[in-house]
Amino acid sequence: MRALAIVLAILMVASVAMADKKPGIEGMDTGTRALDCANAIPINCGDVVTGDNTGLVSTADVYSCISWPEPAGEVVYELVIPDGVCYEVTGTISDLAADLDIFFLGSCDENDCLAYGNVSFTSGCLEPGTYYIVVDGYNGAESPFTLTVDCVECDCPVPACCPFENTVYMVDFNETDAFQLFPCGGAPVWEWGPMTNPEVPSVACDDVPITNILATGLAGDYPVGGGEIAAVGPFFIDQYTTCLELCHFFDSENAYDGGNVKVSTDGGATWTLLAPNAGYPSATNTYPPCIPGESAFSGHFMGAFQRDCFDLSPYLGFDIMVGFFFGSDSSVTYPGWYIKWVKIGSDDSSPVEDGSWGQIKSLYR
Repeated sequence: MRALAIVLAILMVASVAMADKKPGIEGMDTGTRALDCANAIPINCGDVVTGDNTGLVSTADVYSCISWPEPAGEVVYELVIPDGVCYEVTGTISDLAADLDIFFLGSCDENDCLAYGNVSFTSGCLEPGTYYIVVDGYNGAESPFTLTVDCVECDCPVPACCPFENTVYMVDFNETDAFQLFPCGGAPVWEWGPMTNPEVPSVACDDVPITNILATGLAGDYPVGGGEIAAVGPFFIDQYTTCLELCHFFDSENAYDGGNVKVSTDGGATWTLLAPNAGYPSATNTYPPCIPGESAFSGHFMGAFQRDCFDLSPYLGFDIMVGFFFGSDSSVTYPGWYIKWVKIGSDDSSPVEDGSWGQIKSLYR
């Protein structure tokens, strides 16, 4: 099964490479240790190097973007993206005699995992800074390997437009069930109400307690074969409403399940993908309804509710709806996607939309 999984992953999504199909190891200590980068090996874009984790001491067993242990010793590489340029980074391991995995970290912290795979990863567009590539072993695997690092120059990410000072529109799902549902080829998934799923944090952004929430499952995991849109709006976009802030949490089978945000200017007849300033952390394969082959919030990248920010300036002068598209395949399920609030505004001074003060005040109770 492992060999078959790897072959399928390479054919479908090399950047994520079926990593979610790995089971945990019964009876194994999965406690996370502190990754040791003191002897990290410098590496550059375009390098091809050989390495070997045989006999090395394990300092990190669990990474934030996976759900299984990696108890083998690690080989750690340090990659510096210089000032003045941004890159998409792809790391690939080959010439393996055992089941190694590769992780890409935003810092020397196994809980800061940006991308991963059985044989390769591809990051989003990265700003200048220091990053780490870690080769580790599934179920204690040890082997020599060859590591290839490729970089493609990209447009640097747009600076985050939130949090912003002035909120014009506010949809706080603690207070309201103001959303519409649209089908998109799968079973219904979206629910609103009190959340009882113990695997999801009980407080949202700014430590706001959750009373009600919009979720793909209030009490447990999302269903298999899910595919549905939850939409809010319409909102008129002008100079005072060019930024959208989403407070949310997601946990799904990487590449096979997930969600993304889209915008409609025609009442939901057609939709256009809206990318967060920080980029989506993953992409889906062809299996999930609603979001096949699209960038998405997919995988196990979050330990808490977080903000993501979206630029709405391309929609100046339009009334828009904002849609949350979620799809799942026919097998493994996880908690899903949980949305606490949607805020639209900017740092330009503007009167707050009538009727939204009560919702805004609820954030600070």
